[in-house]
Amino acid sequence: MKRRLLGAAAALVGAALVSVHFAHPAIATSASLTALDPDTDGTVDAPEAKAAAAKLFTKLDPDKDGTLDAKELSGRVDEAALKAADPDNDGTLDQNEYDAIVVERFKAADPDSDGTLDDKELATDAGKSFLLLVE
Repeated sequence: MKRRLLGAAAALVGAALVSVHFAHPAIATSASLTALDPDTDGTVDAPEAKAAAAKLFTKLDPDKDGTLDAKELSGRVDEAALKAADPDNDGTLDQNEYDAIVVERFKAADPDSDGTLDDKELATDAGKSFLLLVE
């Protein structure tokens, strides 16, 4: 009888643990979030976004002239956005100009204005537009 009770109790505890796990799952992480979230807190904050943008900027700049033209941007930024982010009108973006677009898109993807982007926010159109600049 004790074995049955212990077995039943163990089964109930196991079932309770499983239900708690599914009721409160660990933070779901997409591949994008995992790559952009070195502190693994389940979100991307502005410093993480800027660090990722700097890495991508370097990768997109094969001639190492410190600027990205429309060809190097390869569709990540449309012509209108390029013009808007290019105050010196030289047809290219330097790192600061590129960062300004990253910050603009980060804010657009952060509707709750908490300063972080989670998987849900990254999955929106604004989030996808942001991801084009950082991965």
